Amino acid sequence: MARFRLLEHTADIGIEAAGESLADLFQQTAFGLRQVITSSAISLQQERRVSITAEDREELLVNWLSELLYLFESELFLAAEIDIESIDERNLLARLRGEVVDPTKIDIEREVKAITYHQIKVEEHTDGWRAQVFVDL
Repeated sequence: MARFRLLEHTADIGIEAAGESLADLFQQTAFGLRQVITSSAISLQQERRVSITAEDREELLVNWLSELLYLFESELFLAAEIDIESIDERNLLARLRGEVVDPTKIDIEREVKAITYHQIKVEEHTDGWRAQVFVDL
């Protein structure tokens, strides 16, 4: 079950996500970004590993989603499964399983230009974690 939703904005679209842990939260934001790009099914044909660093958790979220966007823009790779192997306030290590998509066979619903800091939030609550991030379309 998805624990994210998309937020409409003038020239952007937002991702609002929740997770029981910080790792779960970052996984949900990644699935939100994939949903912004396409709702087509993605198979488990290839694997990528990513390592992200940042000064704080908001920058970590922007860098994380920017890396996923880079993989899509440069290789047409989209992840179907995400395993966050380790994460803290400044570092993230993840294994992605997915495929290099054929844009003639899947519906690319939106072109994402960039991940923004506009109204970004990454917050811990008593019942888990919540985040909000907007992407420039």
